[in-house]
Amino acid sequence: MNIKETPVTNAVNLAFFMVNLALVLRRQLRPTQPDFSVLDLKAHFRGLKYVAETLKLLPQKPDPIVIQQIAAQVALIGAVNAT
Repeated sequence: MNIKETPVTNAVNLAFFMVNLALVLRRQLRPTQPDFSVLDLKAHFRGLKYVAETLKLLPQKPDPIVIQQIAAQVALIGAVNAT
């Protein structure tokens, strides 16, 4: 737990930054996915991280188009409002 002034200020600033970043990312996706939520945003980036970590284990990287298709499918697994 933070009790000194500087760590508390840093934590508050980080929290505000994350809220603003989530808002910007959601606004970009709203025209195509009107029900897109913060939980969908979290699931999307978690899925991308899982794909990146899994690709590191492969002896040979697949084509970029295949990587994009895999990432799109994995990102939808945890989505609440999948479209």
